[in-house]
Amino acid sequence: MTTFIRAVLERCATRRVALVALAGVAACVAGLVWRQSRLGGLELLDSRGWYAPGEAAALFDELDRLDANARLVYAATGLTVDMAFPAAYGLLLAILLFRLFPSGVTLFLLPLATAAADALENAAVAALALSHAGAPTPLAWLAAIFTLVKTALLAATAAALIAGAVRWLRLRLR
Repeated sequence: MTTFIRAVLERCATRRVALVALAGVAACVAGLVWRQSRLGGLELLDSRGWYAPGEAAALFDELDRLDANARLVYAATGLTVDMAFPAAYGLLLAILLFRLFPSGVTLFLLPLATAAADALENAAVAALALSHAGAPTPLAWLAAIFTLVKTALLAATAAALIAGAVRWLRLRLR
């Protein structure tokens, strides 16, 4: 599987594809900023490192108090713009790591795994938002696990990017 992903990245790790992915990231960020303002600036589940079912239920109750459609907006954007976001940033960061570590290191898998965890988190959070009936549900544990995994993988991706940038600068300054 890694060989297949490497082959795909070899074909699409170009400036043009990276710019398209960057434009996708920017468009998604604009959509997520709109969602954040539409939902009253509340700290949403996908921006937390961890949460319990009671905290998720409390957020959905707050959204219900905000307005009748707030949970639906959260779920709809979670299944649209917040699904496109991990695809865009996953591709962009995979291309960067692929270019920073061309010697066979598979660090490009980190942002792809991060994006997968983010997509699973988005699906679980949307399911929670759509099914909320006023009480905590065990599904929130699964969503929280995806959030925690996403957060940890994002930190590992950032560390790899920093290490790659330092390595690249060292090679250029020699």
